[in-house]
Amino acid sequence: MRRHKGFVLIESLTALFISLLILWTLVYCVNEQFTLLNNWEEKVSSDKIILLHLKSDKIPNPIIIKDKKYYFSQDLNFYQVKVNGHAYKIKK
Repeated sequence: MRRHKGFVLIESLTALFISLLILWTLVYCVNEQFTLLNNWEEKVSSDKIILLHLKSDKIPNPIIIKDKKYYFSQDLNFYQVKVNGHAYKIKK
């Protein structure tokens, strides 16, 4: 059997492309998971801040947690915490 040099090159490039595609997919999935965890962390911290304000009025505003500023505000019907452009509201 005779092998052509071009066939080995195409086979190698195909293997490289598939490896890069798998790597890119893994990086994308891990990045999405970190984004999801970050959003959950913001929600949990916002709920904690609302509970702290319900316990005491002497809580500073804004509160800084992990280099993020959380701003608490109170409306007639809602408690609200703003962080990174997101607003988390809870009805009274």
